[in-house]
Amino acid sequence: MAMLRYAYLKGLRDSSVIAFLAIEMLIPVAALGGVTFGKGHFHYPLYLEAHFSPAQNATMAGQITTAICVFFTVITAFWTFRSEIATRSVGSFLFAMRPLTLALSLILFAAAIGVAGWIGGMAMIGILTTAFPPQIALMALKVVAGTLAASAFGTLVVSISPNPGMIIGAYVACVVLTVWVEKSKSSIQLIAAVALAIICAAFAAFFLERRCAT
Repeated sequence: MAMLRYAYLKGLRDSSVIAFLAIEMLIPVAALGGVTFGKGHFHYPLYLEAHFSPAQNATMAGQITTAICVFFTVITAFWTFRSEIATRSVGSFLFAMRPLTLALSLILFAAAIGVAGWIGGMAMIGILTTAFPPQIALMALKVVAGTLAASAFGTLVVSISPNPGMIIGAYVACVVLTVWVEKSKSSIQLIAAVALAIICAAFAAFFLERRCAT
């Protein structure tokens, strides 16, 4: 709880939490508003396809929002403790907790930001399209599994190296993860995403311990 509070307060201080939440929440607004107003139609409800029903437009916007939230979660995980890991000041945290606890705290924090952004995005979709995706419960399950896997991978990458260039590899891997989670049709793939998060967390804890020991 102390590490989660520290990550939250740090994110408020440098405005990264607000930035990540705002991006995830405003993506559906930009997509719907850009298409509707870009065609010169001042029409409500907003749409992505003019001949689609509000529910169909909400589904399309929801898929976009889901992908963006999973994608940005890896950035949140990489960025939150990057400066502490780069300067090795993260070692001071390990006097009070195990490396695995630190890794799990970062994973949960980044995943929570991703899920919160998704909820805000769904609210905006409901307001702008007057509808919600019909399978919103399944979409929510995909978001939870996807953000956990993405945040774990971001944590693993930053524990290996906090060099900003490493985020490029995280981007590429997250694109693959996002497509995989979005197209998942069974619970097996979602369970695999959670298993991936557990594996990444274990390796991240190992690399954090090694970094602070050298």
